[in-house]
Amino acid sequence: MAIDFAKLNDPEWKKQWADERKECERQLEEQETLRKKTVCFTGHRPNKLGGYEIKNPTMLKLKDKLLEVIEELITNEDKSRFITGGALGTDQAACWCVHILKKKYPHIKNIIATPFKEQDKVWSADQKMWYKRMLNVADEIINVEELDKYKVSGEKSGEFSPAKMQKRNEYMIDHSEAIVAVYDGSKSGTRNCLNYAKKTYLGHQLWRLHPDFNFELDITYFVGL
Repeated sequence: MAIDFAKLNDPEWKKQWADERKECERQLEEQETLRKKTVCFTGHRPNKLGGYEIKNPTMLKLKDKLLEVIEELITNEDKSRFITGGALGTDQAACWCVHILKKKYPHIKNIIATPFKEQDKVWSADQKMWYKRMLNVADEIINVEELDKYKVSGEKSGEFSPAKMQKRNEYMIDHSEAIVAVYDGSKSGTRNCLNYAKKTYLGHQLWRLHPDFNFELDITYFVGL
């Protein structure tokens, strides 16, 4: 491709190029500022958290611990944006905990990043009811499958696929600095999510709650470049 030297020497073109570059840098800086204020959640489904009764002893204990951790992230780490994936188990427990804390800290944002539009399609009627209530109280809902960077080719819009679940996790990791993980160390979507975080080199904080040890908190850091 031939180089247009006349264009390179055109003062008007130079100004336009400089303005576009400056705007791009501004947008990237703004995105990074938001990322540093953001927390995402990942963790196990109800079958590893005492069962599908949302008020079982294990889930009640988890919610108490999540409230404690989220409040610490707000007051000591200056975090104000919280992203959950909306799935049964850890995601929904975390979302409702953020909702509860909004009464005390009204500036925080409760964000749900869904992997696909009909996430609740095969859930029970009661689960669907609570899911819709959760979406109604959210400050923002992001349908990840519709975002160009996270689209999965060859998959039907609105329907389940494992690839869409992973893309949802990638979106949350890419847009967060802190990760709260309810993780027992087993092979799972949570492990895949944390492995992706390690590979991004964004210097994430990992706030890990251990289900097998009374949700004991362990804070570590993924070293960035």
